[in-house]
Amino acid sequence: MGKNKFSKNFYKNNYEFIDSATLNNETFQDYLYRLRKLALSRFKWTLPKSMNEIWLEKSLYEFGMASFLKDKKYGFINTKCCSSADLNIYGLPTKLNCYSFEYQSIRKLYTGLEGKTATKIEYLENSEAILVPNNWDFIPTETTLLLYAYRLYQADRTCDVNIGAMRTPVLILVPENQKLAMENLYVQYEGNRPVIFGDKDSLSPDSIRSIKTEAPFIADKIMDYKKKIWNEALTFLGINNIQEDKKERLITDEANQNNEVINLNLQSYLEPRQEACRQFNEKFRLSGTDKEIKVQVASDLHNLIKENESIVLKYKENDGGEENE
Repeated sequence: MGKNKFSKNFYKNNYEFIDSATLNNETFQDYLYRLRKLALSRFKWTLPKSMNEIWLEKSLYEFGMASFLKDKKYGFINTKCCSSADLNIYGLPTKLNCYSFEYQSIRKLYTGLEGKTATKIEYLENSEAILVPNNWDFIPTETTLLLYAYRLYQADRTCDVNIGAMRTPVLILVPENQKLAMENLYVQYEGNRPVIFGDKDSLSPDSIRSIKTEAPFIADKIMDYKKKIWNEALTFLGINNIQEDKKERLITDEANQNNEVINLNLQSYLEPRQEACRQFNEKFRLSGTDKEIKVQVASDLHNLIKENESIVLKYKENDGGEENE
């Protein structure tokens, strides 16, 4: 994200008070950025050099769909896309508006039902596009992660306020003409000065009152809540997150149930991508060759995929080649 307004202001020597609105926004953006990094790192693509894996995942993350196509100028490319015509009998757009920076092309949706004469194949290669769904409902990943980032930001900032209340459990009442003097004293207090000096002529002890806020310490409970929200977000992304603070170990049924939900979430993103690869390889006659495109789960997440008939991805449990059952 680089240097931002908050980080620059925060370290200024004359910075008196943290801009709470800026800090709120920075906290929200930070959590969204963390979740975004995880979302964009879940899959590994094998693509032609003319295609771009990062741009593909960003398009799916932000817009819920992307496209594969062959362009006369660029060759095989991937772009953003949106519906550009009526829906067919299966609820899919009959045409796609494939676009990117300084690029746009209206293409027919590839269905594999057209005739395959030599002339027809050449025509279709440059007039059709393959739809790449983020999931079967074409919902952007970012839509849900915005909600999780908001809840995490709320929890984090609530903790900050609660901890701050522990440091300053009193409300100070002063006349308006002494407000600036008290603010200057508070700056010294925030800076952990060993001794704070005040002007006896501008500050009168008789005119200063304090009220105890009696704020209870709840930051520990909020942190537990934040962990649950974070784990829920990871489950949504299909990432293992068993981090329960229990004295006893999780029983096998609990662990299996958690993994099942994680697996299903991960599959909901993996299978649409694999179907798009299958269509691409079929359309351009690459199936079974060393040029076919592929997508698989990032290696660190392989242990979450069960090897059975409902999963296309196969993996090995260890270096000895023994399959996980």
